[in-house]
Amino acid sequence: MERESAQVQAVCKEKAEESSQLVLGIDDFAIRKGHTYNTGLHDLRGGTFLDVIPGRKLEELRAYYQENPLWADLQPTAVVMDLAKGYHTFIKEVYPSATRIADRFHVNRYVTEALQLVRKEVQKDLTPRARQQLKQNHRLLGKRNDQLSDKEVGLVNPFLQYSEVLRAVYEWKEAFITWYDCSASHALAEVGFARWLDQGEQIEHPAIKECLKTMKNWQKEICNYHHLRFTNATVEGRNNKIKALQRRHYFTRNPKHYKQRILLECNEELLSC
Repeated sequence: MERESAQVQAVCKEKAEESSQLVLGIDDFAIRKGHTYNTGLHDLRGGTFLDVIPGRKLEELRAYYQENPLWADLQPTAVVMDLAKGYHTFIKEVYPSATRIADRFHVNRYVTEALQLVRKEVQKDLTPRARQQLKQNHRLLGKRNDQLSDKEVGLVNPFLQYSEVLRAVYEWKEAFITWYDCSASHALAEVGFARWLDQGEQIEHPAIKECLKTMKNWQKEICNYHHLRFTNATVEGRNNKIKALQRRHYFTRNPKHYKQRILLECNEELLSC
C-alpha cells in the first residue's frame, strides 16, 4: 500500500505540473464531525486527488505547505473553494496569481437555506393540514423547477399560493439558477448578478437580507465562476468515498495508513491502468 500510494501520488503530481491550465479544488472533510477535519487538495482538470492536508484552519494550512513545498511549486490558473475566509486568505498567499472561484454548490446552498427559513415562517400561519404538506415536501422548493416531475409541480404550485413572500423568494432562487446557467460571459454575469441582487432587495425578509449580505461580500469570487466553469462536484463525490472508507475501516488510527488508503481510494482509475 505504501509503494502503490507513493507511485499514484507521483503520477498525480506530474499531471498537475504538466497541466497548461491547472485548476485546483480544495474542500474539507470530517474525521469526526464538529471536531476534527482534514482538507483535500484536488486537480479538477486532471480529475485526481493530490493530497490530504491535516486540518482546515489557516495556521494548519500554512504549516503543511511549509513542510511540503512541492505543492507550493504548482502554478494553478484557478482554485475552487467554498466561502471559508481561511481558504481564500491561504490561496491568496500561496497562489497569488490564481483566480479564486466560489464553488457553485456551496453558494447556491446559501440561497436555498434562506428559502427554507422563509418557508418555516410561512408554515406557522397555515392550517394544520397545509402545514404538514408543506413540511413533508419542503425539499421540492429547493429543487430546480425544470427538474420537477409533473406530480411535483402539482405539489409546488399550491405551496407558492400560501404567501407572496414565499413566491417571491422561490422566483428569486430560480433566477439565481438561471444566472449560473445562462450568463454568456463574465461581463454579462456581473450585470446579471447586480440585477439579481436588486431583485432580492425587493423582498422584505431578514433571511434574504442576511443572504444578500454574504452574496455582496463574495460577489467577485461568485462571478469568477464565469471565467472558468469549474465546480467541486467531483470533490464532494470523493468526500463521500472517504466517509465510506472511514466507516469500513473504523477510522484507521495510523495517520500514515489513513492517508495512503485515501490516495488509493480516490485515484482508483490510475490503479486500473
